[in-house]
This record gives sequence, C-alpha cells and structure tokens, in this order.
Amino acid sequence: MKSVLSSFILLFICFKVIAQKTTLSNIDRKAILQRIKQSKEDSNRVLAYIEYGQFLEGEYLDSAASYYIKSGALSDKINYQVGRFKFRTNYTYVLNLQGKFAQALKLNQESLAIARKLNNPIYIGKSLANIGASYTYIGSFKESIKYYQQAANIFEKEGKTEFLAQLYSNIGAAFEQANLFNKAYSYKVKAVALARPMGDSLLLADLLTNLGLCVFNLKKYKESIPYLNEALVIAKNIKSDIFIAENYSGLSSAYRNLNQLEKAKDYAEKGLALSRKSHNVFLEMSCLRDLMFIYEDLKKPQESAKYTAAALKIAEENDMKDHLVELYEDYAADKARQNDYKSAYEYLDKYIRLNDSLQGKEVQKQLQELDTKYQTVQKQKQIISLEREKEERNTMIYSLAAGLFVIIIIAVLIYRNVNIRKQIAENEVIQLQQERQLLATNSILKGQEEERTRVARDLHDGLGGLLSGIKLTLNSVKGNVILPESSALSFTRALSQLDGAISEMRRVAHSMMPETLVRFGLVDALNDFCDGINESKQLHVNIQTFGFSERLDSQIEIVLYRIVQELLNNVIKYAEATEAQVQLSKIGQSVSVTVEDNGKGFDTSILQNNKGAGLQNVQARVDYLNGKLDIQSKPGEGTSVLVEIEV
Repeated sequence: MKSVLSSFILLFICFKVIAQKTTLSNIDRKAILQRIKQSKEDSNRVLAYIEYGQFLEGEYLDSAASYYIKSGALSDKINYQVGRFKFRTNYTYVLNLQGKFAQALKLNQESLAIARKLNNPIYIGKSLANIGASYTYIGSFKESIKYYQQAANIFEKEGKTEFLAQLYSNIGAAFEQANLFNKAYSYKVKAVALARPMGDSLLLADLLTNLGLCVFNLKKYKESIPYLNEALVIAKNIKSDIFIAENYSGLSSAYRNLNQLEKAKDYAEKGLALSRKSHNVFLEMSCLRDLMFIYEDLKKPQESAKYTAAALKIAEENDMKDHLVELYEDYAADKARQNDYKSAYEYLDKYIRLNDSLQGKEVQKQLQELDTKYQTVQKQKQIISLEREKEERNTMIYSLAAGLFVIIIIAVLIYRNVNIRKQIAENEVIQLQQERQLLATNSILKGQEEERTRVARDLHDGLGGLLSGIKLTLNSVKGNVILPESSALSFTRALSQLDGAISEMRRVAHSMMPETLVRFGLVDALNDFCDGINESKQLHVNIQTFGFSERLDSQIEIVLYRIVQELLNNVIKYAEATEAQVQLSKIGQSVSVTVEDNGKGFDTSILQNNKGAGLQNVQARVDYLNGKLDIQSKPGEGTSVLVEIEV
C-alpha cells in the first residue's frame, strides 16, 4: 500500500495574495486588448497589461505571466512606482503556483520596499501579507505568522475589514502547515463568515475551498464535501479553472476516503485535465497522487504505477525533495512488483540516499547547535580570565587614554581653526568669481536690450518709412496708369506682397522691443503679447495683475517682459498645453510673476544636470534682478514657474 504524502496540505492550499485577484468574468477581453493597442507607453498601458493578466489567470497561467512581465518592464522604463508594485503582487501569485517560492519571496520583499517608499499603508499591509504567504510556502511558519499579524494590525487600523477575510484564511493555512488543524479551522471559519456578505465570488470560492480542505485534514471527510461542492459551483460560475481543479482534487480525496472509488476517480481525472491546462504543477501533482491511490485501492497496480511515474517526473523537474522521498520508495515497490528488480534497486537506492541526506541535514543542524553551546561555555571561561587581567590594566589605560584625549582635542581644535580660515578664504574667492560673472551677465543683458532697441527703432523708422513710401508711390502709379489685365494682376500682387513685408517688419520690430512696453509699461505690453498668442489659437492665455498703480523702472520692466515671453514660448513649444495663466502682483517693494500651464509637465530632477537654453536665459535674467526662481512640475500635472524680486 502506498504511503500518504506528508505534505498533502501544500498541494491543495493555494494562497491567494491579498487583494491580488479580482472577479473578471464580466470584463470584455477585446476591450482590454484595444486599450493596450491604443494607449501610449504610459501608466494606462501598464494597468491594462495587469488587468488582462488577471483575465487570463484562471485559464492560461503562462500567458498571464507574460502580460505581468510586460507591465513590470514598462513600469521600470517610465519609472511608474505603482505599476512596479502591482507587477510584483500579481506576478508572485503565478510564481507560487509554479513552485518558484524563493523568487516570489524576493519580489514580495521588493514590493514592501516600494510600498514604504510610496508611503501607502494599504500597499504595505498587502506586501506584509504576501511575504507571510511566501514564508508559509517555504515552511517558515513562525516568520509567516509574524508578517500576517503585522498586516492584520495595519488593516484593522485603516478600517479595511474587506482584506481581513483572506488574511485570516492565510493565517489558518500557516497553522495548518504546522499540523495545528483545530486552530487553523477556527481562523478559516472566521474568514468565510467575513467573506460571505462582501459579494466577491472569487474570494469566497478560495476561502470555501481552503475551509473544506481543512475539515478534510481533521479527518471529517463527509463534512468537507458540502464546502468543496459550494466552492466548485462558484468556481464554475466565474470560470476559474484553477479553483475548479482544486475542488475536483479535494472531492476526489474525500470520496476515496469514504471508499466511493468511482466518484473519486472521476473527480481526479477531471482535476488532472484542468490542472495541466492551467500549468499548475501543485494541482497536477495532487491529482496524479489521487489517481495513484485510487488505482492502488482498485487493485490495479500497473495503472497506479503509471501515475506514480508521472508524479515522480514532476517532482524531479521541480526539485520537490519532500515528495521525491516518498515517490522513490513507491516507484521502487512498483518496479519490484513488475519483476524489474534492477530499476527497483536503483530507485530504492535513490530513496535511501535522499532520505539519509534529509536526515543528515537535521543531524548536522543538531551537532552545530551542540557545538555552538560548547563554544559559548568555553568563551565564558576565557572571558572570566580576561576580566581579571583587564582590571589590572584599567588604571594605566585610563591614564594614557585621558592624556591622549587631551592631545587629540588640542589637535582637533588646531585643525578646525586652519580649516575654517581656509574655508573663509575659498568662500571669498568663490564670491568674487560669482560677482564677476554676474557683472558680465548684466553687461551682456543690458547690451542685448540696447541693441534690440536700436535695431527695432531702425527697422521701424528707417526701413518702415522707406517701405511705406514705396507703397504710396505704387498706389499713385496704379491710379494714373492704365495697365493690361495680366500686368494689373501682377501689380496688385506686388502691392499685397509689399503689405506683407511691412507687416512682417513691424512684427519683428515689435518682438525686439514692443512699443507698448516703452510707452505704456509692463502690464499693457504683456496684455498685448498674450492677446497675440490667443489670436494665433496656439494657446489660450489668461493674465491677471495686481498692485501696478505705478510703473516700475524701465530696465526691470524689460527684463520681466523677456522672462514672461521666454516662459510662454517654452509652453507653446514643449508643454502641449491648452491653457496658461500669467499672474503679476506687486505688494510693497516685492514683485512676483507666476506662469502656469496645464501641459504634460516633466521631472524637475533633470534640471539639476541639464537646463535648456530657454531656462538658462530665464535664470540669467532672474539673477540679473537678484531675484528667486522656483519651478514646480510633475509628469502629467503641468508646470508652475514663480519669479520673485525686490524693487
């Protein structure tokens, strides 16, 4: 008679990571794929990848994993922290079903670090619960309970009772792994009671399955069947192949122990087909073991051996050492029954070697503990002996230490004094260099504005007057000379082109030095400038002013005008904005200028290493006025630039 697997529970209990799974049966698959195709490489595509992975999870585990991996790669590319967190919490669910517990634990620990960086208590609680699940899988039940309790404290504090149902089930599973079935049962009953009014079918199916298996492990086989049947009905309604297969396996085990072998075989075969479809090695192993025991009970050793061989292959491929010990022994018995004594001997030898290896590790652990205790006692004896010698040297050491301390203090004071003087001298040099650079910048800016004014005046008064005179002359000629029709059309076209040249000359002259700025001041000039942008339909600009009852110094007005002009040009070129807001206020001797837009924004950290030419010009002009420049922006949230000066 083949032996029962000692790790039976682990095959059946599939921990669902807290809030990791959602009911997606009503989601339109095509709609999600359309969102993936139409979206840019941004957070929307990340969330669509994750949603589609959840859609596939119940039936196509490998495909779900590929979409989760895509979401993680894109989140890293665009530095989307929420996406990096959600990738880990979803992908680890797949890894657990594939038996890759160490990799899942590492990713869960990374998700905890991300959650703490985001300062999101709910994400922190979920990560703690996921780490607890990972420790349960690898058999560290003490660590698992510790993390579960931390998660429960957070959820209770935040009032998130909807997460406690799954968490109680996971705590129960940890106790179940430690063979504390009664304690596990009490937690799982509480979990189901919390889940029933929540309306989450997937969660309820999960918890009912785990409760049914817990009752089974209490050897109450008949009582476990109603829980498993209820979970099976829910799983079929939401089309979750994993839960359907899990309940088939549980029902197969229950009916086998009730000696209803045909029913047990039917459920086991159905579960095996679904587990292979979803690539769930745990459920596949479970169903193979069910069939192995069933055919053994049916007195069909050859059929039983076939399923033993299939289970053995999975255990070897996934390095399931606990299962391999029993499977080697079972398979050796099968080979002996078939008179294949050579193979029987080989597998019996593998069983003995692996069993001795596992037991040897335990013996080594015990020996290491004994050695540690012995070394501790020996060190205590050495400490007592050394303490006596230490007391005799203490007086001399303290005296030397006091003298050395005084010398060090004196040396530190001298060194500090020299460094302070050196630092003062360096600061003076830096300050002189900065003042020299500021003077040079001021001279350049002043020269630029003077040259702009001169060129604008020459264009307006010289070239403008000349072009206007030509236009008058040509208009006079047009009225006094009769031209052929073709020549008249060419003459009219030439006049239109001359009008365009005059308008372009005036626009260039106005851009270099607006006449409104010189004659009427900053407020009127900026109003004209914003009106011009609004007329171009490139951007809608609102301007608000306060406290400008009197004009500022002309040089200050010119610099402030250039700053606003540069900032709005940057908005038009780079921000992809539809609206901008310009605010000027003067309170006492303080003047502030704010330019805000609703554009795409950017990460301001890049300004530490690289500023564009436009922002460098703005910074230079602000420095010229001895003012302050503050830039606030985030991707997707627009940009706000504040300039403050004293007049």
